[in-house]
Amino acid sequence: MTPARPQKLLIISYLFPPAGGIGVQRALSLAKYFPACGFEVHVLRANNAAAPVKDPGLLKQLPPQLMVHNAPTPELPFGFRQAAWRWLSPPKGGSRPAVAAAQSGQSRLKSMVTGLVRRVLSPEPEVLWVPFALRKARRIVRRHGIEVVLVTAPPFSAFLVGNALKREFPYLTLVSDFRDEWLKFYLGTFDFQKGDYTRRRAAEIERETVERSDLVVAVTYSTRDEMRSRYPGLPDRRFVCLSNGYDPAVFAGFQSRHHDGTRVVVTHLGTVYDSSSPRYYLDALDAMPDAVRSSIVTRFIGRVAAQEQAELESRKSPIEILGFMAQSDALRHVETTDYLLLTMTNEISLPGKLFEYLATGKPILAITPPGSEVDRILKRTNGGWCAAPGDRSGIQALISRAIEFKRVGKSFQSDAQAICRYERPRLAAEYGELIRSTMKGEIVPTGDSAVIHGP
Repeated sequence: MTPARPQKLLIISYLFPPAGGIGVQRALSLAKYFPACGFEVHVLRANNAAAPVKDPGLLKQLPPQLMVHNAPTPELPFGFRQAAWRWLSPPKGGSRPAVAAAQSGQSRLKSMVTGLVRRVLSPEPEVLWVPFALRKARRIVRRHGIEVVLVTAPPFSAFLVGNALKREFPYLTLVSDFRDEWLKFYLGTFDFQKGDYTRRRAAEIERETVERSDLVVAVTYSTRDEMRSRYPGLPDRRFVCLSNGYDPAVFAGFQSRHHDGTRVVVTHLGTVYDSSSPRYYLDALDAMPDAVRSSIVTRFIGRVAAQEQAELESRKSPIEILGFMAQSDALRHVETTDYLLLTMTNEISLPGKLFEYLATGKPILAITPPGSEVDRILKRTNGGWCAAPGDRSGIQALISRAIEFKRVGKSFQSDAQAICRYERPRLAAEYGELIRSTMKGEIVPTGDSAVIHGP
């Protein structure tokens, strides 16, 4: 039930449109649909965020009543930052001469500088935004009478802003929204995040965040349970799961149609990085007969991380690298694709793009461990087929099945009713009730189970 008086809520999100990519979608959807749930919504973003991609078209989705506030960040642009880090990072592997070179004075100096950079920018470069964001957030809280602060991350250093606000304004309801699991997944996946000092600092920030928060929200049950296990002294009701999803308005005009080519078209949307590497799929495809390889073209739409670019080069099967494009343009390409490719090697993580894949109704070819969060969602929605990353023969069977389906004209039917469960307006309404129940001490059903809130 929507309250008579809108409750005043501040979303703190380093990334927000015109920044693009899947990292902005959760904050965007909450800002878009929370007003209809009885909230006066404010957003604090980094106005010059070091975002990997831009998508100004997303600004059209912002509701007119939304109040967006900006705080600057003194960071280098994303491209410069990545280039600087590649220069500082030591070569991986290599021959004996490379190992010898690593002992040179220059390499030792690089190593010292790298260690210093890690400490100064711990737990991540976006920590430079924190003092500017905190100064602006204090003004917003006082001027607008904010009652609820919701911090969504990564970047996880944004939690420092929420923690400081809770110390200064203890009456605030603090909601900490983890879009990724930090200590187990994130720190082990991204190169800059690795290192003992960063891990210790991250653990300190997470502990303070969880202890100060009134509500800790994860996007998967595995992530919620993983975090819950680290803080056995805290009540279960503090930890909840509210999934990512898709915006039905974005897909209202989506028209699935056949392409003119004779090849099977497989499309990968979004950033290609270590945990989403297509190498398992491409290696399996390269090992298949030439007649199979030549019958498939694989498209990549989105940014390819530098360390993964080599995985797309010199392949035996046809590949098209289309780069990042606006969401609306990417969906036009998806309309004529036959299959959507997804890789997630981590069992507890769930790529946000999975729900956008499901919204298209296109069959998904997923390279993921059995029993993973991705596997569970696909089984629940009949959204596609899975094979384990290390099971080359299983991936090849997946590819053969896809080709045969296309050849004989078999229709694919996902479970539309199960997929509708992940519509963002519905999820935003549930999120709003979670926040209110936290403030009032109620029991609210969410998803598959009831979650207990309150003292």
